[in-house]
Amino acid sequence: MSKRSEQQNHILYSSLMIVILAAAISVWGLLAIYRTLALTGKWEHFLGRQSLWMLAAWIIFFLLKKSSFEKIMRIAPIVAAAGAVLLLFLPLCGMKVNGMSGWYALGPITIQPSEILKGFYIVVLVKIMTSEQLSQFFRFIISLAVIGTFMILLLIQPDFGTMSVYAVGGICTLYFCRAKIKYLAITALAAIPAALTAVMLYPYMLNRLINFFDPSLDPGGGSWHLRQFSTAIARGEWFGVKGDMAVWSNSFLPLSHNDSIFAGMCEMLGFTGSLILLMLYAAWFYQMYALSFWRHEPHRRMVIDSMACMLMMQTFLHIFVNLGLLPPTGITLILVSYGGSSAVGTMIMLAMIISAGTVDKQHSI
Repeated sequence: MSKRSEQQNHILYSSLMIVILAAAISVWGLLAIYRTLALTGKWEHFLGRQSLWMLAAWIIFFLLKKSSFEKIMRIAPIVAAAGAVLLLFLPLCGMKVNGMSGWYALGPITIQPSEILKGFYIVVLVKIMTSEQLSQFFRFIISLAVIGTFMILLLIQPDFGTMSVYAVGGICTLYFCRAKIKYLAITALAAIPAALTAVMLYPYMLNRLINFFDPSLDPGGGSWHLRQFSTAIARGEWFGVKGDMAVWSNSFLPLSHNDSIFAGMCEMLGFTGSLILLMLYAAWFYQMYALSFWRHEPHRRMVIDSMACMLMMQTFLHIFVNLGLLPPTGITLILVSYGGSSAVGTMIMLAMIISAGTVDKQHSI
């Protein structure tokens, strides 16, 4: 077998496994939404809506993955710029939920632009960092300006969770695009005053930090979420509780079908069941990096690695928050939590990963 044939076979295998694992996680998510709402009587509404969103997300995936990688690179700046404008007007025209104006309401449909834009944001950063017309220093400065712009637009909503994902995703992209270590260190140092400014502008962030480090200060208020996380997880033990005994997920856990879904699964499935989901995620991310390994073009590898890192960091962020290892922040668990825009945004990123990994038309899956 020639090296090219071996490369094509590995790429095809990794691409196929990425899609199969994404489908498995998606089905897992639908079952998790049902289980966390089964005792409340609200499962039909949320499960029905999420099923339709998931269907739309997969249709968009199959349509977008047929686009050439070069076409995606061309349209990404236009989509990202239009998306930035939508983010800018969200505080004025957006729908406010839990104190955050992150959605546009189109009749019965709500759309969160920040979720849908993630893939285009990464592609724009890679496009800038691989530009041959600029020096490495100016590529870095422009990329930093793009990252800062999106972080500010998310902060004014305010959406600290998504802002964190964008920040980490941006820094990962700079790393995979081989930015100098000293530039990355400067970026990390600049994040400190930016974080302090955010805490000063929004006191609730400071309150969350204080109650995270000392939950006893406000057990019925600021640290209430943390207490519900730990109780739900403790109830699950090794193998979870029976379906009709998952009272914590269905009654006390805040947004158990969304922001707290991992803690809810820990109650219902226990350590063993939750470990299976973690293994699915581990295999999924491994196949993404395996796909990148077999692509020799730097800009394609950068896109795959950066998007895989962003998806992985969001997954870790959700799980760590639910385990009480980080302060509470509203962030979805990839392809599992309830959220149509999150599902669509994830499948757009997945289509871009597959497109970046595709050898040519006859080898696309």
